[in-house]
Formats: sequence, C-alpha cells, structure tokens
Amino acid sequence: MIMITLSKIKAFISDSKEVCIIMLTKRQKELLELLLQQSDFQTVEYFASKLGVSKRTTHSELGRIDEYLQSSGEYLEKKRGVGIALKRFKEISVMTEKDEQNDVYTTFNRRIEIMNLLLFEEKIVSFNHLSDHFMVSKSSIIKDFEFIMKILNVGSTIKLCSDVHGTSLLGTEEDVQKAMLQFNRYLLSNSEIYLEEDFAEKIKLLNSYYGERLISVCSNILYTYIRENVNAISDYYVQNILSIFIILVYRIAKGHHIEEIKQADASEAMIFFEESAVRMLHKAALRLEFPYSNEDVQYLSLQLISNRFEALPEDEIDEVIVEGLLSRVSDALTINFASDQKLEEQLKNHIPPMIYRLKTNNKTENPFTTQIKNEFSLTFNVIWVVLSEYEKELEISFNEDEIAFLTMYFQAAIERARMNRKILIVCQMGIATSELLINRIKNILPSLDTFEIASVAELEQINLDEYDLIISTVKVDLAKKEVIRVSPFLTKEDIERIKTSEFLPTVENQALKVIRMHHLMKFVDKEYVFVNTDFSSREELINQIGEVLVENNFIKEDFIQTVQEREELGGTDLPTGTAVPHGNSTYVNQTIIVVIKNKKKFKWNTYYVDLVFLICIAKQDTFQTRNILSDIYNVIDNSEQLKQLREAASNDVLYRKLGSD
Repeated sequence: MIMITLSKIKAFISDSKEVCIIMLTKRQKELLELLLQQSDFQTVEYFASKLGVSKRTTHSELGRIDEYLQSSGEYLEKKRGVGIALKRFKEISVMTEKDEQNDVYTTFNRRIEIMNLLLFEEKIVSFNHLSDHFMVSKSSIIKDFEFIMKILNVGSTIKLCSDVHGTSLLGTEEDVQKAMLQFNRYLLSNSEIYLEEDFAEKIKLLNSYYGERLISVCSNILYTYIRENVNAISDYYVQNILSIFIILVYRIAKGHHIEEIKQADASEAMIFFEESAVRMLHKAALRLEFPYSNEDVQYLSLQLISNRFEALPEDEIDEVIVEGLLSRVSDALTINFASDQKLEEQLKNHIPPMIYRLKTNNKTENPFTTQIKNEFSLTFNVIWVVLSEYEKELEISFNEDEIAFLTMYFQAAIERARMNRKILIVCQMGIATSELLINRIKNILPSLDTFEIASVAELEQINLDEYDLIISTVKVDLAKKEVIRVSPFLTKEDIERIKTSEFLPTVENQALKVIRMHHLMKFVDKEYVFVNTDFSSREELINQIGEVLVENNFIKEDFIQTVQEREELGGTDLPTGTAVPHGNSTYVNQTIIVVIKNKKKFKWNTYYVDLVFLICIAKQDTFQTRNILSDIYNVIDNSEQLKQLREAASNDVLYRKLGSD
C-alpha cells in the first residue's frame, strides 16, 4: 500500500482536487495553476497572453483540463462574454487537512487501498466494514466505488458483484488485466503531484503491488527486446507495454491465465511478434519460475502489435534535419553512418513525431532513460551536444527521454557496424546485481560496448558465440569460452582481471588513454582552470564562469542560458562527485573545456559535486565531441586521478595532473 504525506501533496489535499488517469503536459499544468490563482472569471485572451500561445491553442488546452477534472468535484464554468473560472460542485464539501499520521485516510489513498483490496488481494469487501476502517461515512465509500469503477472500466467490462457476503470484482482474466492497467495509469499519473522524479523512480510505486523483483525482471527483458528491435514498439507506447508486461507476468505467476482468444491472421508481423512474445515470456519464466500458456503468448503478441511503430507519411519527414543529424553525429562519434539505410529510415520515422511532441509540450516518458544514460553515456551525451544546435532553429528544447530514444537508434547502428563489443553479464537470477555490475564495468571498458544480462538458467539457450566477453558472478563452465568470475560488487582484483584479460590488453588500454587525454588537453587552457572556488549552487557556478567566458569571447551570452536549461531537463552530475554541463554549440565561438575544483561539495541536481568540467564545443569542432567526452569520462572513471585532482592546490598543479597519464 502506498502512503503519501501531506508535505508532498499539500496542494492536492487542500483543494480536494483528484487527478483522473489523464496526464497533463507542462503547459496544461501552468494553465491549471493560473485557473487556481483566479478569484473570478478571466477571458481566454488573458490566459493565452500569460502562456504565450494562441486563443485556439488555449481553447484546446482548456478542453483537456476539463476532461482532467472529471470526478474531482471541480469543473470549468464558462460564461459568454465574461470568461472562464474554476468552480466546485456544491455538494462536494471541502476536505479538511489531516496531520501526516492520518494521511492514509485521504480520499486518494483510500481509493488506492480499496482498489488494492479488490484487484491484488482479490478480497470480498463490505461497505460497512470499509466505512468503519477508513472512518468515513457509508455514502463516501459509495462515491469511492463509483469513482473507482469509472477508472477500471476504461477499456474493460469488469463489474462489481455484490451478495450477502459482500462486494468483489467480476470479469474475465483479460478484463482483470485491463483493469490493473488502468490502476497503474491512475497511480503513476497521480505520482506527478508528489514525485518529481524520472519514470525509473515512479515505477517503484508499483513495487508494493507486483513485487520489486518481478518489475526488475520485466523491465530488463523489455529493455533488451526494444534495444534489439528498436522499431518494434513506438516510443510513445514503451511505457504502456512495460505496464502490460508486468501485469501479465504477475497474473501468470499467481496462476491466472488468459482464456481462449480469437486467432489473428498469420501475417508476417503477427509471426514476428508471436516469436517476440515467446522469447519474452520464456525469459521471465526462467527467471521467476512459472509456467505459461499459448493463450498468454497470443495475448502478449497482440499487445505488442497494437503498440508497434507506425511510420508517418513521406511528406511529413524533414529530410534536411535527418541528413544533418546523421552527418553531425557521424562526425562527433567518428563513425560513418551514411551507408546505414536502416538508421536513416528509423530517424525519418522517429524525428517528425518527436519534434511535434516537443513543440506541443507532450512529454513521452522513457522508462529506460536511466539505463540508457548509464550504459551508453558517451553516445547519449554526444547526441545531446549535437542536437542542441537544432534547438533554436526548431524552437524546442530536447529532454533526456527523447535523447535516450535516439541513443537506442544510434547504438543499434554502432552494433550493426561492429564498432563495439558485446558483453554478457551472468547473475544468479539475471537481475540481482546486474545494474551495479554494468555501471562499474562501464568505468573500465570502452563506452560504446553493449551489455546483455542473463540468468544461469538461460545460458543453455543463448548463442554464446555472439559475445566477445562473458562476466559472471557465479561459477559456470562453458566449453571453448572464457568466463571471468567476479564478485557481485566488482572488487579491485576483479577489475584487474578484466583489464589484463585478452579482451582488453593492458598495453592497448594505456596507449588508448594517452591518445585520448591528448584530445581533452588540446582544449583545456591553464588560465581557465579554477581551483578552490567558493560556489554554493549550480546556477551560481554556471553564471559566473559563463560571464568570464563571454568577456573573453569564447561564448555568446545565450550559451549560459542553454546550459541552465539543459540542467533543468536532466542533471549532468555523476555519483563520483563530478558534473559535465554543456550547452548549445551554436553560441560557442571557440571550443574550450573549463575545469572547476570547488572548495566544498554542493548539491548539483542529484549528487553533491566539487569537480566540474564545463564543456563548450564550437560547431566547427563537433567532430571532436566523442574524443573530448571520452577523455573526460576517462578522468571521471579513474578514482586515483580524481583524488589527485581534488588534492591540487593550484591551477598549475591541477592542469599538470589532468594531462598526466
């Protein structure tokens, strides 16, 4: 059961405003906030001017907000010639605030717990018992059930069944799973009120209902599937499919299976997605130990088909942007993508809806953004630096989720070109320590490498010849294949074994390091290495260092704002106490990397930071982006070198330590 404190949802409680399953965009939230601030009617022109959009757009946004307010006790009242105001239904009394200890009795939490009893615990409940338990009137419980069924009945024909024993839910297995999907959407939609984290954090709200291990298994399986078949599911529906997959696996593990469903035509697409469904369910079954049926497979394959990628008409594709992006990323990563027709086609399909989403502030949350950032940090940041050049032209700001989707396309192209190595991580159950291992191994192996996770039970069914290196936390004997056995927490000895393996010779690694450091030092000027500064915030550092760079004509004034905006969209801070902020290269006159060592650590975004690399790359040096970032990550991932940099007492010493091998 989820507990939400008043401090996190005070606006929600004080106004007694509940959110239905519709999710608002940033602009719609701003408009709703404006409505809440008004004590009387205001015209559409007034709201349009405040938002900086047309009256037509404002009317459209008001319509969306009107839907959003359904069942909340509030509505939009419109008077011709007067304007619009947010009003409450007279029969809905204002909810009085309760202290945090009694927060469980708020309407939202009460309804979540009732849905939990009905859907997950499969209980038979009585109105009288619920009234006593939550200390509210029976009429309030009746209203709760009316509201709950409005949510659960979206796309489902599930019903309430009442008899002398009480009330329960009645429906087919498909109805139950669709009702659970609406529960997930309702819970995650409401999370926006009190949880300003990314989706990887939001989905933890589901742990109480489905189990942390099950969600981790499903997430990893779907992530691997989408990475291998990046066009199989529309980016807009990735989050939806993850929720569907979690529910299906949860119900199968509980012994519930989909009943017979209508067979679809055996088209090429149907065969592909049925094979995909088999692979996904089979992996889950091996890791969680449960049997599944043919009907379960058919159901999942139909869900994959209904959420698959649909190409836009040719006339909606901006060829110039696609060609420009391909060219710039090719230069930045020093990989020629020009002959990769599949990548070009994928970008032509992806970019138009991406631009539309960003222009209309319609955010698509990528549930795998955190994984992609960690696993493909170099590719991710290179793409973001390159794309920043297009922000002014397109009048949009790219966010982490969209960059993560693009990273998957380019990383798939890198794998097709065999410019990377494939590494298999074997854990006892395929999930227990895999994320920790991947993050730590990325610190010692080239950043373009691809990782896959497998449980011991899966090894017999995997083509091991596809992998360049196998690293395992458990003892496994594989014929003709070297396996590096490591601790789940990757000790120094483990790291040395990986470094000295045939896979990554020490000599090559040292030579590579010296060459890479040359790229970074080419753009570091001793005069712009700042030691023992006294900054106390991210904003202060970026503004003050930015002003110095403007005065010396390295950047234009607008660059500072683009760096701040980039940080708002997703922090560039890292667990190592470092940050790598960067902005729009359009506003850079001359490439320079500024290094700042602060006296004390201060909160950047997620982590406390004292060492900052401010990256300013001019358009003419875009082809150097990969090399510069590789050098910086090489420093960041070397704990000994970081220690030496932090001990430097002057800019001269820090400069020398930075360039040393």
